[in-house]
Amino acid sequence: MPRRYHVYAPEFQVLNVLSSAGASILAIGYFLPLGYLLWSWKYGKVAGPNPWHATGLEWTTPSPPPKDNFEVSPVVIEGPYEYDPVATEAEWKEEHV
Repeated sequence: MPRRYHVYAPEFQVLNVLSSAGASILAIGYFLPLGYLLWSWKYGKVAGPNPWHATGLEWTTPSPPPKDNFEVSPVVIEGPYEYDPVATEAEWKEEHV
């Protein structure tokens, strides 16, 4: 459809209204996350080095990681699927309270 019409033909009016409504919904969809991002930058709590209390090696290095990641080779004592977020949260609370 050509642009910059001050009055659309009757057969295109419904499509124009639907398109405008869709663009408005899309704009809201962009501004909500942007607003939440700005709010969290100003008022949000700073996440620690391991906010999920994960047991993987990627969470044991500082951020940003050093050039070689580890000064000595790490020893893995837990399996890859031994993560329990509920138990880990309880342990973390006991250590930090």
